[in-house]
Order: sequence, then C-alpha cells, then structure tokens
Amino acid sequence: MSEKYLHATDDELLLHSDGELRSGAGGRIRAHLESCQQCRTRLRDLESRLAEFGEAHREIWKSALPANGSPRVQLKARLAELAVQQREKGWMRSARMAVVEHRHAAVFASVGVAVLLLLAVRLHRPAERMHTTSASLGRWEEPDFRLTPGATVPVTASEVCGAATKTEPVVPVSLKRKVFEEYGVAPPQPDAYEVDYLITPELGGATDIRNLWPEPYQDTIWNAHVKDQLEDRLHQMVCRGDLDLATAQRDISSDWIAAYRKYFHVDQPASGGTSFDFSSLRTSLPRT
Repeated sequence: MSEKYLHATDDELLLHSDGELRSGAGGRIRAHLESCQQCRTRLRDLESRLAEFGEAHREIWKSALPANGSPRVQLKARLAELAVQQREKGWMRSARMAVVEHRHAAVFASVGVAVLLLLAVRLHRPAERMHTTSASLGRWEEPDFRLTPGATVPVTASEVCGAATKTEPVVPVSLKRKVFEEYGVAPPQPDAYEVDYLITPELGGATDIRNLWPEPYQDTIWNAHVKDQLEDRLHQMVCRGDLDLATAQRDISSDWIAAYRKYFHVDQPASGGTSFDFSSLRTSLPRT
C-alpha cells in the first residue's frame, strides 16, 4: 500500500468485511490490515457493533415458521420470511452507515451524558430543591397540559344539575401525593396548594390524575379561590340552559383564566376570590 493510503476508512473496512470491494481495492485493504494493528482493531469494533445491530433487528423481526400445517399455511409463512429477509438486506446497508455515524457521535454523546449528570446532581441537592419549590408558588396558575390535559366522565347536563346539593368527591391522599410528585413539589405542601380539579366534578370532571394539578392558594391573584368562582358560575349557566356542558368543559380545561375573563367580563379576578354576586351578570354574559 502506498504512502498516501495510510489507513482505511470505516466505510472501506465495512465493505471489505462484506466482500463488496472490487478485487484491486480489496487487495489493498487486505494487505494494509496485515500490517496495521490500528485498522484491525477498528474493523473488529465495527463488526462487533454491526453484530449488535443485527441481533437487535432479528429480535424485532424474527417469527418462527409453523412446524406443520397445510401447504397453503407453509407457503404464506415462507413468503413472510422472504419479505423479512428483503427488509434485512436494506436494513443492513443502513446499519453500516449507522455504525460509522455512531463512532463519530460517541464523543459528543459522552459530553452530553456528563452535562446531564451534573444537572441531575444540582437538581437533587436538598437546599436547591427547596428553593425551586418555594419559588414555584404561583407558577401553576394554570396546569402543565402535558400532565393535566383534563378528563371527564360520561354525564349529561341534567345529571350534573340533578342533585339539589352535590359534594365534590374527595381526592385520595395517595393520588394527591402522586400529583405533587409529578409537579416536583417535594415534600407535598397541602397548605400552599390545593390539588384541584381542572374540570370540576360539577361539570363532569373525573377524579383522575390527568384532571388534577397543584393550584396555589396564594402568591398569585389567579388562585384556587378565584377558580372556585368560575366553577360555580359555569355550573349555574349550564343548569339554567345558558351554556352547553361541552362548551363549559372545553373553556375551563383549555384556559380557565381566559374563561374567567370571558364569563365575568373582567381583566382581574372579582373580589379577590371571595363570594361574588352572579345575579348582576345574569343579562350581560354571552349565550352560546
């Protein structure tokens, strides 16, 4: 091999291993491997990684042929096996490229893992964790919709309005603990947060973790007491026939603060979360 051809590339090594190089190029690679320990080591590494890819692929696609059965069943099984083999041929070509890319990405991946480990250590330091939790009071005026998209039970307007008095279901302590855990409030702080229903049960909301989030009692004007006003208002409108149940559920779950402004015609909460005279809004609220 000439001085210009110092080392084989990863692509050349893999093509050589598969016997896909032309005879002249294959001979050069073979001669170089005999004298170059570094390239022999790289080739073993590449072949090992490719074997790992292949094993994982076979675990995904393998399917045992029936030991017996009619000729038609045997034929269908054989055709399925051939289809898998065709997919494997295309996949193996892609896998060779993936192995090469994996080598180039290894250094960057190692740096990324180190950064993540440092972040994890910082996040789990007790003092800093308590600071994060304390500073988050008021952050969840509205829920994280990835965790709390809302959930309902199949009920009609007549069913939610049927009882003269209705007690909101109590959220089990174990479920409250899971909600606090999901939102990173550790330890749980029931004095600072109400584990609240996004869609209130008075509007068909479910006692489901997807319908619950830690809503602050204070440190924000848009607190749990203010949301209670909206829940009462929407329930009254649904039961009077001013608003259909599906619209009430959609408005309170998609953006309860926007719904409050819409149905109370205000920019800021009324009376700071205390009781509110709904009769004054009877004629001014929109009908849908």
